[in-house]
Amino acid sequence: MNTRNNAGAHFWVPPAAWLLLGLGIWLACLSWARVLTLPDEGRYAGVAWEMLRSGSHAVPLLDGMPYFHKPPLYYWLTEIGFKLFGLNEWAARMPSWLAAWAASSGLYAFVRRYRNATTATIAVVILATTPFFYGGAQFANTDMLVAGLITLAVLAAADSVLRAEAQRPFRLMSLAAAALAGLAVLAKGLIGLVLPGATIFFWLILSRRWHGFRVLLWLPALLMFALVAVPWFWMMQARFPGFFHYFFVYQHFERFAQSGFNNAQPFWFYLPVTVGLILPWSLWGGGVLRKDFWQMPDPAGLRSLMAIWAVVVLGFFSIPSSKLIGYVVPALPPLAVIVAEVIQRAISQSTTGQARLWAYRCAAGSVLLCVVLVGVFVANPRRSAEPLGRQIAAEMQTSDTLVTLHSYPFDLGIYTGATQPAWVVDDWSNPKIPLRDNWRKELYDAGLFAPQTAAHLLVSPETFLSRLCTAASGSRFWVWGEPEDAQHYPALRGLAPRFSDRHYTVWRIDIDHDFNARLCGETPTAGSPGK
Repeated sequence: MNTRNNAGAHFWVPPAAWLLLGLGIWLACLSWARVLTLPDEGRYAGVAWEMLRSGSHAVPLLDGMPYFHKPPLYYWLTEIGFKLFGLNEWAARMPSWLAAWAASSGLYAFVRRYRNATTATIAVVILATTPFFYGGAQFANTDMLVAGLITLAVLAAADSVLRAEAQRPFRLMSLAAAALAGLAVLAKGLIGLVLPGATIFFWLILSRRWHGFRVLLWLPALLMFALVAVPWFWMMQARFPGFFHYFFVYQHFERFAQSGFNNAQPFWFYLPVTVGLILPWSLWGGGVLRKDFWQMPDPAGLRSLMAIWAVVVLGFFSIPSSKLIGYVVPALPPLAVIVAEVIQRAISQSTTGQARLWAYRCAAGSVLLCVVLVGVFVANPRRSAEPLGRQIAAEMQTSDTLVTLHSYPFDLGIYTGATQPAWVVDDWSNPKIPLRDNWRKELYDAGLFAPQTAAHLLVSPETFLSRLCTAASGSRFWVWGEPEDAQHYPALRGLAPRFSDRHYTVWRIDIDHDFNARLCGETPTAGSPGK
């Protein structure tokens, strides 16, 4: 059957090169416009900056300590971005943009080959203008990166099987699928293998494509996956005993199975959330529920592949009680293809042109919604360290020390360009710290892999005072806190703030004889830290 037909030709189809170029420009066009969002963007960009400025390219670092919540691929790509384009928000978001662009382009090529150019065009327009996907393409964390690689791995694996079915060369594509799955593991862990693997497994089983297992599970492909995915994990375990247990058992299986982590939600949470996040395109969802839609011819099994893919992603992440919206980004590409088929069918059956008009209106409304949402984030920076951080950077010397009080602003290192980790002052002996899933626990866990570094950087109020008293004359400390901290820390009493905004205050402590005479021998007031 010829799958390159002109069905739905009443929908305008631009040349592929111009479409994909415009897609890349659109996905990147506002990624510079807002400061890093906390906590995620500040955390992930901050880790990448620490790796770059310290030369620790293999080991992710959070405030100078090994940070093993996620594998390193995002950090490596962001390091490259910082090296090429400087320390800025656009460079921090570059990996997400590249992944979104690559996934969209791969989806276009696959759907064009196994359906037609019209469906492919509608699908990528839907995907690129879906506010959820557009926002993910401009968000500095691992969600879009792993979603993009999962998308490419599924498409490459399915293409390998269909090539073999048509007696065309398939070996290189099979190797590409294995390499992409390995990169997806390096982007976010085992889901990089589990999600594309489960999708292809169920597709092969339900479509009875038994030969597909031989196509994908041949020895060179397995070796390719191992070559890409295994070395970094093996090296970390050799260097940090206990890494395998922390990363795979605790961060994967225990987080998946237990309910003690953040954002507990009911099983059905992702269904209404996904419908809401892909508005206005989800308004076409009624067509997806029609029985005759699923009875339509399905050349190459494309529609069944997309349906299985979406169900696997949404079903998998619905199992654990802890749910984050970004987890289901990998479900957006297959949903875009399914909705595209609904729209194309409606256009081809419409005699008045109303379906085509509504498709154009949805595209225009989606573009407007994407721009408006970016504007909302620009206007609400969520306690960013950017304003004060840039003021500190203008005066900070390389020998100065950053100190944060009972908080850890993840983006502070980015905006100050600090070349050394900060001292984080808090009650680190509190037994509740390892039990709560927050920034304290992240630093505490990181310190378990580098106890000596943790002892230097995770500082009690008493130790902070002692270090100030023994610091060499001429030393300078930039202290980040809140206005009321001046009442609790003796070093800050009577000291005029250097900078402040409505949330935070920054003091600069210059060590000299007068400072020592005023301060040393005093102790912090009871109950000062611990917010």
